[in-house]
Amino acid sequence: MEKAYDLKGLVLKLKDHGLELSEEAAKILVAATFDWLDESASLSKNQADDFLKPFYPLVKKYALDMAEQINPAG
Repeated sequence: MEKAYDLKGLVLKLKDHGLELSEEAAKILVAATFDWLDESASLSKNQADDFLKPFYPLVKKYALDMAEQINPAG
């Protein structure tokens, strides 16, 4: 991994375990995960996720931007 929280590094780690993940698949995974987190935070009685929920859109955008940099041919 070249830099912290680099999705390309995660994709390479998954590839080592036989899981091929393209840029498009990574974007779908990121979006679905943050939608799931947002919905879960709304349903949960845990106050920690209530504190984190406002940051989800910003982190989601950042993660989607990182996913844009994944080169599936790499």
